[in-house]
Amino acid sequence: MLREKLENSAADTLAQVENLRAEQDGNRREAESNIQALRNKLEQQGNQYEEKLDNERALHEAARREAEQNIQALRDTMEEMRNNYEEKLDSERAAHGGVQRNSEAGTQALRDTMEKMRNEYEEKLDKERASHDATRRDSEANVQALRETMDAIRSDYVKQFPTDKN
Repeated sequence: MLREKLENSAADTLAQVENLRAEQDGNRREAESNIQALRNKLEQQGNQYEEKLDNERALHEAARREAEQNIQALRDTMEEMRNNYEEKLDSERAAHGGVQRNSEAGTQALRDTMEKMRNEYEEKLDKERASHDATRRDSEANVQALRETMDAIRSDYVKQFPTDKN
């Protein structure tokens, strides 16, 4: 009788141990599944952030190229205008040799006006360049901050969910 009770108790204990093992295996598989889902989600987010960063870089580069093209077009236009005015002034001087002093004054006034316009244009270009430089620095700072955030998330993830592989 005692032997039978011990055998029954041992069988019950063995059944409980098997049930606990099965439960532990189920919990382990569920945890692994959750970890893998989290890894997949982090990878997806990382890819989305990288894509956003690439798009931001492309937009910034396109804006920079467009600004440079606009600057060059303005320079070309200003040079053409200056050349046209110089030609007009030269032909005016040739046609009006007797009125040279008035022509010289007009020429100087025109040159002064052109110089003033050129200076204003150069100031505008300098401001635009500074603005583009500030935008570029902000973009780079945002990219760096995003990378650091992703590194911190990955680091926290590894600390929170260590794997046998690490």
